[in-house]
Amino acid sequence: MGRGSSGVRGPGAAHEQRRRDILEAVFTIVDTEGTDQVSIRRVADTAGVSLGRVQHYFPTKDDLLAEAFATINDQGADRVRGRLPKGNASDPERVLNVVLSELIPDTDSERRLVRIAQAFEVYAHTRPALKEHLTRGYDELAFLLMRLLHACVHPQDDADRASAEFHTEAYELLALATGLAGLVTTENLDARQASDIITARLDGMLGAYRRTRP
Repeated sequence: MGRGSSGVRGPGAAHEQRRRDILEAVFTIVDTEGTDQVSIRRVADTAGVSLGRVQHYFPTKDDLLAEAFATINDQGADRVRGRLPKGNASDPERVLNVVLSELIPDTDSERRLVRIAQAFEVYAHTRPALKEHLTRGYDELAFLLMRLLHACVHPQDDADRASAEFHTEAYELLALATGLAGLVTTENLDARQASDIITARLDGMLGAYRRTRP
């Protein structure tokens, strides 16, 4: 689940709102100027709070960037989970299409999220703990794709089963979707064109497997 606490009221809600405002200031700086320009003072100025207020929540710049990195990744994961069909476990192909299409940004806010996430990925590569978090997130998403591919091709099997048979295909689809997301943010493609590319590849992949099934 995401890190937000929208159901909290009173002092706890105010605490969470201040924390979100500070992280939103980080995202604004990262999106417009890059991670190198993030500092406690810049964030305080952008959020309209005191330096001490930012340090109360995040004592160091590394603490601030690590939390912002985790939060933006959570937001991306929540966006995918929030669009998954409810009660459609018997239709894994539809779920697979939703997961892949939700990796493609279709609105200004979604494109902003992708840009910020990409900037944080570059930042994470030189920080082992953040890189591990990034790697684990991609592995979890690929594992979901493996499960869904297996369910599409072998519908008689356990719906929760994941098969190493689809390891390469899962990572191919993940790489295709994330690469296309980048091309949408740079406006080389629009979201519809990117989604059509993914759909065509997925249809070809599943069709090839189904034709060779005994």
